[in-house]
Amino acid sequence: MKIRYKITLWISGIALFTAVSLSAFIYDELLEEPLRLFDYELKHMANALFEQGQKNPQDPWHFDVSHLPYSPDRYWIKIFDQNNTVLYQSAITKYTDIPPSGSKSRYTIEKIIPREQIWLNQDKSNEVTFRVRVFTRKIDNHGVIIRIAKPIEELEEELLGVLREAAAGLTISVLLIIVISYTIAGKILSPMVTMNRTARKITEKSLNQRIPVGKNHDELDNLATSLNQMFDRLQYSFARQKEFIGNASHELKSPITLLMLTQEELLMNSALPMNVRTDMERQLNTMRRMSKLVRNLLDLSRLEQQESLTIESLDLGELIKNVLNEYQEMLISLNIDVTINLAGDLILSGDREKLLRLLINLIDNAIQYNIVQNGRLNICAKKEKGMIVLDILNTGLEIPADDLDRIFNQFYRIEKSRSSDHGGCGLGLTIARKIVDLHNGTIGISNEKRGWIKVTVRLPLDLEKT
Repeated sequence: MKIRYKITLWISGIALFTAVSLSAFIYDELLEEPLRLFDYELKHMANALFEQGQKNPQDPWHFDVSHLPYSPDRYWIKIFDQNNTVLYQSAITKYTDIPPSGSKSRYTIEKIIPREQIWLNQDKSNEVTFRVRVFTRKIDNHGVIIRIAKPIEELEEELLGVLREAAAGLTISVLLIIVISYTIAGKILSPMVTMNRTARKITEKSLNQRIPVGKNHDELDNLATSLNQMFDRLQYSFARQKEFIGNASHELKSPITLLMLTQEELLMNSALPMNVRTDMERQLNTMRRMSKLVRNLLDLSRLEQQESLTIESLDLGELIKNVLNEYQEMLISLNIDVTINLAGDLILSGDREKLLRLLINLIDNAIQYNIVQNGRLNICAKKEKGMIVLDILNTGLEIPADDLDRIFNQFYRIEKSRSSDHGGCGLGLTIARKIVDLHNGTIGISNEKRGWIKVTVRLPLDLEKT
């Protein structure tokens, strides 16, 4: 789960808990306060009834209504003596009975009273809620019990209305809180989103980019500063590594060339014994492979250190034909059949020198790793959705599926089919991918049917628009 969602859930959960708790407290107070007033009213009425009984000892429960604070017809009243004999009951008692609730002296009870009999603000189900109080007192040494209740259905309905309104308000509040907390979380995490977006853009090709640091000097700014310092160290390390490869390759180039020249001069001596000549030719071939490796390392180092391109408009079809002309003698000697299918007007913007090197590497690779007898080479190029799609296919041994994704890595070689017998050093396809990347294109390799290997290059027609 995203941090933004977690923050939203936490803020919303805490706000909801607080709102529900506060609403429950307010609702409880709204319920308790009227009940306290009703209890006081019932107590006041019961005291008045007790006083009437004390004033009329002969017939204590026949009293003058005008002397009571409220009309007894508004209440459910039953008065008992100590023998549980009913001394008095109000008019409402004939419609329902309210039993005692154990030892409780005050309680609330619901009763069903049809509204056709008496109107007590019943709801649709004819339920009436009563607030009940029980009082006991001695009058002339005789125990007297008054059970008095008042219908509070109107209050119940009002409280239910308040509860529904509170629930609706809570629902709206929760939705607002979710929206507000989600927005606040987004603003809080906005610097992290920016850092993440920038960090994703920073690769070995763009180590010069840095995460913008705010002016608040908070934890996120400190994190951005730490990440920038880490990128500084990485950039320095990569630069030193590339510089070392370039310098080492440059330093190795001269002595290897000198050794090759010396070997070639020695081989010109016809008086050399055959076994010595054979050993020297083997050493010369090894030095030639070393020379090619050094050249490739220098080329790769230049591509990585100088990522700028000399952009010009050029014809890719013309470049392809020029490279094939250079390999014409090799193709004939190896008996490789070449098929060319080039669409007209293959004009694109790019670096001529680098694209020429790309074609040389790919075609050379297709020739070296072709089958020994009756090899075939197909080159196709066409325009497709603002891109030039170049397919170079050659007959050869199938590349294992596990090696397809790693074949463009530096010095990666496939056993058997990519042995040193071909003179390869494992950098040709790496250089090709680097050149394609500089042109904002893509390159891939795949096994096709009937023993074909296909390299597909996609280059944009207009490099400046990509």
